[in-house]
Amino acid sequence: MTLVPSDALAILQLVARADTCATERDADGYAALFTDDAVMDGDMGTVKGTTALRDAVARIWAAEPAGTLHLTLNAVIDESGPQPAVDSVMLMVGAGPSPTVHGSARVRQIVRHTPGGWRISARSIDGRH
Repeated sequence: MTLVPSDALAILQLVARADTCATERDADGYAALFTDDAVMDGDMGTVKGTTALRDAVARIWAAEPAGTLHLTLNAVIDESGPQPAVDSVMLMVGAGPSPTVHGSARVRQIVRHTPGGWRISARSIDGRH
């Protein structure tokens, strides 16, 4: 699949919005970025569907230190498959004058164009990189 520049930009913004929602602890906004049949898997388990996804991330974020920033780094779109994929690094950083790294993970997201725009259909998180 070859993307036009406007689709590539929309996809990169989608991925960045997901981590913005995570920073803001906006589970509803986060879930709205995914397709209804989305799957998220990683070190914390696997969830399917936006309701399960919303509930899972709310629990995970509640266990993080207050004010943790979720940052998307080095996002690269892979157009070699039937659906575009975005590979990136997520960095979780504590806010403040002396930031502390709380975690990092490699993330791969498969995106799909829907009537509502680009949405994430699968998100795999590997914190053991």
